[in-house]
Amino acid sequence: MKDGEATGTDGIVGWPKTHFVGHKRRYTEFDAASVRAVLALRATAQRVENALGGWFVDDGLTLQKFGVLIVLGAEDEPITLSDLRKILGTTQANVTGLVAGLERSSLIDRKPSRDDRRVSYVSLSRTGKRLVESRLPEFFGRLRDGMRGLTATEKKTFVDLLAKIVRGYEELRS
Repeated sequence: MKDGEATGTDGIVGWPKTHFVGHKRRYTEFDAASVRAVLALRATAQRVENALGGWFVDDGLTLQKFGVLIVLGAEDEPITLSDLRKILGTTQANVTGLVAGLERSSLIDRKPSRDDRRVSYVSLSRTGKRLVESRLPEFFGRLRDGMRGLTATEKKTFVDLLAKIVRGYEELRS
């Protein structure tokens, strides 16, 4: 394998462009561009998470947990776990686990609804507010710096393209 071949010409995906030639011959459904796009998306997401995730280790956080804190920090009032799940675009089980860990770390407060005991409301604790307020400026700077290669228009287009991908995969679940 030649230098750079393992990552293709774009430096994103860790396999050569010729790697799946056998699949193309055996499976009529095989679409190299789709496979490459999904693998590139996953590899890129992993690299972003790796670049940002190590920054939270000293606080005992992950990027996902900090994401919960960012959402709660943007809210004026406590929100339900269900609303938090929808904002984060994840499963109820994942949100429950993230919230439980953040609650154990005293970064969020969870209170049951007065009207429905099955519903819980979550908000930042004082400690969580202090942490978010101290970390957000640098976090936002890191996001800006990591995306510096894209124009504002390209960032919007990127988000629009991701939304199309989400819709395509949501249709598969139906």
